[in-house]
Amino acid sequence: MEDVLKYIFLLAVAYLFGSFPSAYLLIKLKTRKDIRTMGSGNVGALNALRSGKSKTIALLVLLLDLLKGALPAWYFANVQQAEFLVQVTVVSGVLLGHVYPVWLRFKGGRGLAVVAGALLVLHPVLVAIWVGFWLIFYLLIRKHIVASLIATFILPLAVYFVGQPYFEEKTLLLILPVCMLIFQRHLERLPDLVEEKRTAINNGEA
Repeated sequence: MEDVLKYIFLLAVAYLFGSFPSAYLLIKLKTRKDIRTMGSGNVGALNALRSGKSKTIALLVLLLDLLKGALPAWYFANVQQAEFLVQVTVVSGVLLGHVYPVWLRFKGGRGLAVVAGALLVLHPVLVAIWVGFWLIFYLLIRKHIVASLIATFILPLAVYFVGQPYFEEKTLLLILPVCMLIFQRHLERLPDLVEEKRTAINNGEA
């Protein structure tokens, strides 16, 4: 029972930490507007760039989101030297907070930067693999959302089929829940992409 309460507590604290709305606050300070009503509505670095028209703000959002994932992962892995399940719980909690922040009525970002920050600490080769797949498919189709969907879908499969000695079995325990959540968040954007394409065709832009 104590172990269950410990994991619930860790998940809750990690969730609150991850729910810090960096993109929302920075865009609010610059434009006095709500980033959720601008551009794609996503509370992340790319929409911050589009909405705030400032590379500095976008880079700051990206850095803060990376740190949001990296700092808890580093603390529990290196300072606390916590068991792997604790690390998975903390990373999952931070991601949930970022994607569904209580302060913004559960409408947050898509979580890529947060997970990338955590994996750079815990398993940096996974970030390299994900970025590699994303780059390949982005160059082929020129749609970052679709490229993210494909890369996120492929990453757990790559880990599973490559297996040992490169990846431990428990590595899947880390990436499966976060990849599923990221995939689902990007999947939500597909109807908008289809509508944008249809509108562009009707307007003679494509």
